[in-house]
Amino acid sequence: MNDQMMSFAASSARFLQEVTVDCCQQFYWMTIAAGIFGFLMACGIGANDVANAFATSVAAKSVSLKQAVIIASICEFGGAMLLGASVTETIKGKMIDTSIYADEPGVLMYGMLTSLVSASFILFVANYLALPVSTTHTIVGSIVGFSLAAKGFSSIVWKEIIKIIISWVASPLITGIAAAFFFWVTRRFILLSEAPYTRAVKLYPLIIFLAIGLDLFMVFYKAGKNNDQIKEWGYKFMVPAGFGISLFLAIIFQLFLSPRIQKRVDAKMERTEKEVDDAAHDRYEKAETGENGGEKKSATMKEILGEEDGEEGKTEEQIADDKAAVSRSERMKKSVSASFHKSMTKLGDATINRDIEAEAFRTSAKAKEMWEAGAEYDPRAEEMFSYLQVFTACLLSFAHGANDVANAIGPIAAVIAIYNTAEVSSKSAVPKWIIFLGGAGIVIGLFLYGYKLMISLGYKITKMSPSRGFCTELSASFVVVIASFIGIPISTTQCQVGGTIGVGLIGGEKGSRSANLNPWFVLKVFLGWVGTFLAVCVINAGVFAFAYYAPSAAGFA
Repeated sequence: MNDQMMSFAASSARFLQEVTVDCCQQFYWMTIAAGIFGFLMACGIGANDVANAFATSVAAKSVSLKQAVIIASICEFGGAMLLGASVTETIKGKMIDTSIYADEPGVLMYGMLTSLVSASFILFVANYLALPVSTTHTIVGSIVGFSLAAKGFSSIVWKEIIKIIISWVASPLITGIAAAFFFWVTRRFILLSEAPYTRAVKLYPLIIFLAIGLDLFMVFYKAGKNNDQIKEWGYKFMVPAGFGISLFLAIIFQLFLSPRIQKRVDAKMERTEKEVDDAAHDRYEKAETGENGGEKKSATMKEILGEEDGEEGKTEEQIADDKAAVSRSERMKKSVSASFHKSMTKLGDATINRDIEAEAFRTSAKAKEMWEAGAEYDPRAEEMFSYLQVFTACLLSFAHGANDVANAIGPIAAVIAIYNTAEVSSKSAVPKWIIFLGGAGIVIGLFLYGYKLMISLGYKITKMSPSRGFCTELSASFVVVIASFIGIPISTTQCQVGGTIGVGLIGGEKGSRSANLNPWFVLKVFLGWVGTFLAVCVINAGVFAFAYYAPSAAGFA
């Protein structure tokens, strides 16, 4: 009797599994759609999160916009591919209880798909409005929205939502305090000293050891969340490795690089001064002579008139024969080449070749006022900080690629895992091609729209310089690591904003201290954090319910 019952139970289990698998197999289209919208989500992350990491470096002129896009692309893609998640959480942040979907894997598949659709839409809106938002909170809010529509309030882990609300205040506040302290120390002991450049050179090895050690530890810590090997090694590896490498770099700098960098700084300052003098001299000469071309025709005018050097001394018949000798294919090649070059030039002018400083000052009178009011420090000392600022931004970007790309690829991996196994699991395997897709999306998004967020965070909150930018990025790294230890939820974007506000408060003003900050823009950013979370939650609840509760079908039955 017992054997019969066991056989019946086994047959029933196989039947239910086959039914479930068949149920999931019909949703093959969801895997395709998830890949498309996951890629779009990654583009939104690149345009927002990644742009934030390099905004201060571009605004401080430590790197150009084009250089920032190239460096960030390499760091993000490298971080994603080298230290990216091989296994990721099915539900980012554990905001909902996945066990309630064990009998309805198709519902979870569809919910993850609509989460990507809604989150990518909200991110594109935020990028269009140039609002720095938390991409982690955006995808979490989207997932919460679908679960509310599918299973109600009981499916949400509300204590995790409260942590997010706390982070809206905690992230910028703690980082702002840290950045203000770091910049106060930097001003007090370096920038405002009698010999700021000499003091900066002397303290540089110590700064390298502390700053790069902290940043490397953050890279290992964030990568360890998704990398089993680093997680297994733990802090016994992270702390010695991070600060050991930074100590090595500090020694290398002191012994070999310090004289070379000082020569580069001195040469750059001399070159800058000469360019300023030459520009002033040229303007004076033009004003004196009234230089107006008239003696020579421009190359463009010669082309219009058909006057070319090689045609001088030729009859009209000879010129006509020469033109006829040019084959149609050669003319076509020249036309295609010219058209391609023109298209690439237009694309570059619309993305990485923009003068974002001029755009910021043209669109915001307050930004121009802040930059004119902000104090300036010794240019040679500032130039020394620019190297550290860029290196710190690279490490932040690398850590972001290693960890935060999961915001886009996590839902894709969940959809594909459910499709393949017909089961709901708290973890989902992440194939390399999905990580590649996420990394590529981040790079493309940064290339196309990254300049918008760089304008906002780099120019519209406070005046930026290499020393200010370095303190902002160092404080963000410091707070992310410390907050992770004590369990406070922290958003890297919100930390960057808080750090920028902090250095603005201690930034050194020529006029009143209030002229150093743009409080209305800061308020706009804060409301953007709250608004994006609530908006994506409501939007995705509606998108999910529209299909799930359609009159033509009872759920997915």
